[in-house]
Amino acid sequence: MTKLDRRVQQVLDEPRVSTALRNALRLAQQANLPDLERWCRLELGGYWGSNLAMGEDITVPEYRAVVGQHVNVFGQVLLLEPDFEFINETRLRHGVEELEFFAEKHKVVTMHDPWMCQRIREHLHVEVYAYRFTAVHVVGILSHIRTELAERLRRLQPLRVVEDTKLDEVLMLRPNYHGVGIDLRALWRRWKGSG
Repeated sequence: MTKLDRRVQQVLDEPRVSTALRNALRLAQQANLPDLERWCRLELGGYWGSNLAMGEDITVPEYRAVVGQHVNVFGQVLLLEPDFEFINETRLRHGVEELEFFAEKHKVVTMHDPWMCQRIREHLHVEVYAYRFTAVHVVGILSHIRTELAERLRRLQPLRVVEDTKLDEVLMLRPNYHGVGIDLRALWRRWKGSG
């Protein structure tokens, strides 16, 4: 197992997503992996304009979507016709540590989103004050972030087939456009060498 393999495994073994992301960020900085570093910074700091990693080309990922309800200051739920139910879904911009706090401490999360409240007021002529959703959705988001981190780290390491002791050549499984493919030239040389 190489040093990179060990470091990647340590990151993936972390029980808290926030700690795993901080360790992945250090790994990305040391290995000069700017895409991984930027993604880690976005997940840790949140998808806010104040985060230096955020840019105009970045959108909040789909895996951060939660379904909830808009309520007014009295807690009354905004009931929508089926054509407008998309308004009840939002993508959480919060950093991972905040998401972990929501998942651990709350059953229902209530947050104020001034931008969305203004849009609803302008287009639906209804006053809403907050958006609320169950914390179980946040657990799902954290799980998606962990899976995304694992996928990004796995892309750093080419998958290897164990070396045959009789042959000097190692077959490499290499990422390609269709997923992962075998190095066919190496396979041909290996086949010719065994015959």
